[in-house]
Amino acid sequence: MNSILVPIDFSETSENALKYAVSIANYLSFNIVLLHVDSMPLMNNEFQDVSYIVNKSREEYLELLKSKALQLKKDLVLNGSIEYFSATGELKSTIESFISEHNIDYVVMGITGCDSAITQFLLGSNAVSLSKDINVPLFIIPKKYHYKPITKMVYACQLDVKDPIGIAKVKALNAVFGSSLFVLHVIPNDHFLSKKESDIEYDNEQKLEQVDHQTYVVQSDDVSEAIIDFIGTNVIDLVIMEQRDYSFLEKIIHVSETKRLAFKSPIPIITFHN
Repeated sequence: MNSILVPIDFSETSENALKYAVSIANYLSFNIVLLHVDSMPLMNNEFQDVSYIVNKSREEYLELLKSKALQLKKDLVLNGSIEYFSATGELKSTIESFISEHNIDYVVMGITGCDSAITQFLLGSNAVSLSKDINVPLFIIPKKYHYKPITKMVYACQLDVKDPIGIAKVKALNAVFGSSLFVLHVIPNDHFLSKKESDIEYDNEQKLEQVDHQTYVVQSDDVSEAIIDFIGTNVIDLVIMEQRDYSFLEKIIHVSETKRLAFKSPIPIITFHN
């Protein structure tokens, strides 16, 4: 049976993400899997070893999760089944292992916006960090966002990489939700498409030929702001973004547009990684 994983820390942000996940699960006839990871690291400087402070016993967390599961079935009218698990360890690696072991289809996590660009860069987000490594799509839900049916989605497409796998995943996602698809290319101001970029755009259009969609090219030096403006103008319900691999040097000089957008977006983002 298909399942949605919801990592939960009992914060307002994760509670809101859980509500969104339940709505998606009901729409898709999926099950919900709750996972709490107790992951406060404690460094042993003498041996350069990392252990973890356990705030509560595993049994205590399981009781909290059980109560949450019962509440979901009662109050949110979850149609499918619900399972819950508790683990101790590093958050990202624990979730990655859990996804593989339990055949998870989607992950849903919340994010809390930060006003400071420096805070965004230094702290990042567990959701954004996880989305770079896992092999299933991940929904990133703004703290205050309330679920709405996904009737319009925009694929923020990059023209510097020819990626037929990405287009295939976008088509599959669009088919699952039966929504209107917008393809958005954001290029710098005063930029003219190169032959390579034009070829990639043409190739993408060929692959989307059987999909009802609209394509837009917008000029802006701020990609995330351009996407947010597009969201508002076209009343979009979901943004699709593809995570890319970068070399060590690129990681030093590059600030992920997914990270920029994730902290600012008023609507959910779904990411996938090839």
